[in-house]
Amino acid sequence: MHRPIRAIALVAALACSSTKGPPLTSLTPATGTAGTLVTIAGSGFVQTPKVTFIPVGGGNAVDGVVHDFTPTSLDVNVPDAGARNADGTVFDVRVTNPDGGATTLAKAFTMTGPTVSDINGGLAGSGTVGSLFILDGNHFGDLAAAPASGYSVDFRDSTTNAVVASAAVDFANSDWQDIFIVGTVPGTLGSSTTYKVTVTTPSGTSAPLNFLVTGAVSFSPATIQWTATSNLPAAVQGLSAVIANSYLYALGGNNGAKTANLSTVSFNPVTPATGALANPSWTAATPLPDKRGFAAAVSANSFNSIVTGNGNLYVIGGLDGAGAATSTVYTAALNPDGSLPAAAAPGTWGTTTALPQALFGESAVIFHGRIYVAGGNDSTGAPSAKVYSAHIKGDGSLDAWQTLPDLPAAVAYHQLVTSGGYLYVLGGTNASSIDPVSKTQSSASSGSIYDAPINIRTGGISAWTANASSMGKSREKFSAVVAGSFVLISGGLYAGATTGSSEQSYASINSDGSISSFNGATGSHTISGSAGGYDFFNHAAVLFVDSAGNPHVIVIGGEDTNAGTPVAGVWYQH
Repeated sequence: MHRPIRAIALVAALACSSTKGPPLTSLTPATGTAGTLVTIAGSGFVQTPKVTFIPVGGGNAVDGVVHDFTPTSLDVNVPDAGARNADGTVFDVRVTNPDGGATTLAKAFTMTGPTVSDINGGLAGSGTVGSLFILDGNHFGDLAAAPASGYSVDFRDSTTNAVVASAAVDFANSDWQDIFIVGTVPGTLGSSTTYKVTVTTPSGTSAPLNFLVTGAVSFSPATIQWTATSNLPAAVQGLSAVIANSYLYALGGNNGAKTANLSTVSFNPVTPATGALANPSWTAATPLPDKRGFAAAVSANSFNSIVTGNGNLYVIGGLDGAGAATSTVYTAALNPDGSLPAAAAPGTWGTTTALPQALFGESAVIFHGRIYVAGGNDSTGAPSAKVYSAHIKGDGSLDAWQTLPDLPAAVAYHQLVTSGGYLYVLGGTNASSIDPVSKTQSSASSGSIYDAPINIRTGGISAWTANASSMGKSREKFSAVVAGSFVLISGGLYAGATTGSSEQSYASINSDGSISSFNGATGSHTISGSAGGYDFFNHAAVLFVDSAGNPHVIVIGGEDTNAGTPVAGVWYQH
């Protein structure tokens, strides 16, 4: 008996479809190592297809592990190919549906050795033993559990290249990914020692980056002493200051009314053993392109960013010569002798990506290759709750500013600091139209502390949290510096500012990110209690850590709270 022609045709069609493979579009990333998670795009994937990696040069084919699939996408871990894990091995990749239909992408994947681009956002790294660090790069593999062997982050002797210790990695926390690794500095390493850090995978070993193991900073704010050092070239308040390459820089500022802003830049080397300034007179450097007072400033170098050379200075926002708020961000490269390139020379002051809004009285820090800016007054004089972040590129320019979660309250004349992977905003004022040079504390002055953990993988933050402790007193136009496990607050406008009753106030930073209650230093442990001292606000402050790991806080300029005039004084803690 003959089958109907229609039935014969249907059987033939089914036979053809059962052997036809799914259309494949791409495989990304096309390079990596054993364990790298790749995505295969296409269509017609049925149930859980089999994905096979076939060495182009010959050898056994190996099946990858399919984690997720949809009809148009497959997520697959590259399999361990044994000797063919070596850098440069090329694979065809075949996708086989359960019905037997298979399609091959020719030369779709190449085994590639690991490359490390930065440590903690810098071209070199530093940290104490037991601290976390993050390596950014490529071709590390995506590991969800500790591998049997073949993967490691190694600290090597800088002379012999021998492995001294390997970093612990929390694989279960997804801390080993194809583009980053989070590790812990081994506890057996010596302090004040530079090691070479490499990443090893089944496809090879990366080129090394340097990592300086620093000693734990010991800081006792209740026992410190203050001594005057070399005065600024002129009395100035509302200035910005940074430390870079053991030079202290004073940037812009103000010497009177809101419109009396300055473009001057000067620098002085810091004595490594004491924190005092080395020269009796400051050296003038190439001035800013325009006047800037009450701006924020940071310095980028190879330890905190991928900036090359001797690093860059950044002056962010501030008031111009007419007293108007600006969104401009100035940057300049540094010469080895601490100077800045002359006007019109390569690397001299220029603009990079502007802030999303004009701000003055804001605060800024650098963490893991990013600049963070929080709060400040807008162009109307109203305080802002906005928080922004921008990644620093290798040439010193900035990527676009990203908007992060707002602060719980709008604030200006506050301080933004970072410690242990957290951002902290302390104090300030919530009032509008506060004259930046006024020595009168505002009625909306704040003692609040807000903190937010930083996602070291993305640079983002979650919502801000009000810290259980406050600063004890409401305070504005002050400085805050983190040294070791302490945050030290100096000067500002607060209840008792004209008598220096709480000039120095400090608290410990706990391992969970919280801040303990504040205590006050008195007498000779303050600047106002030292010979020739005075009460101050609208100053700048920086931290310098000497070669022995001892911290020194330096307070620069400001306004005398009683006289109401700017000062040229510079004081260092020892």
